[in-house]
Amino acid sequence: MKVHLVLTIVVFTGCQANLFYADEPKPQLEQLTDAFRSYFTLATRSVEETVQMIRTSQLGQEVNQLAITLKSQMDPLAEDLKTKVTKGAEMLRERVGVELDTVRCALKPYFEYVITDPIKKGVDYLKSLDSETLKDTLLHSSEELRGNLEQSIKEMQAQLEPYSEGLREKLNPYTQNLKAQLTSLYESLTKNN
Repeated sequence: MKVHLVLTIVVFTGCQANLFYADEPKPQLEQLTDAFRSYFTLATRSVEETVQMIRTSQLGQEVNQLAITLKSQMDPLAEDLKTKVTKGAEMLRERVGVELDTVRCALKPYFEYVITDPIKKGVDYLKSLDSETLKDTLLHSSEELRGNLEQSIKEMQAQLEPYSEGLREKLNPYTQNLKAQLTSLYESLTKNN
């Protein structure tokens, strides 16, 4: 009989049967998760209802109307800004092109003299020499050419300096004008807002 009693106790305690509860109690983590989901659902629904209420309220309609009015006022200003910036950039590009063409035309004879004249003389001279003399002449000529080239570069820099300064002076009014237009347009945009 003692054996039956022990077996009965072991069977009931080993299976952890709970005769008093129909559902097993939830762990704390699951209870916390359920509470968070419930709160989040309630908060989301509350926010959606508040947004809908604001949209249908007088204030919401006024804000919407203000946004439409502001957009209708800003569209022409944005288009005007785009037009002015495009026009100013195009004028500046054209002016820079004209000035660069002027500089290019002024320097063309100098480039032709520096590049073609020494090469032509060198080719004519080389045709008249034998290989050993040619080698010595090339060594001597390369040193001379380097000296001439350095001198030519210095002269070219000296000649280009007035052109670059003149180009800067000629383009400065255009850049200042474009800057002033953009500044005034920006100020008018900020005053309207």
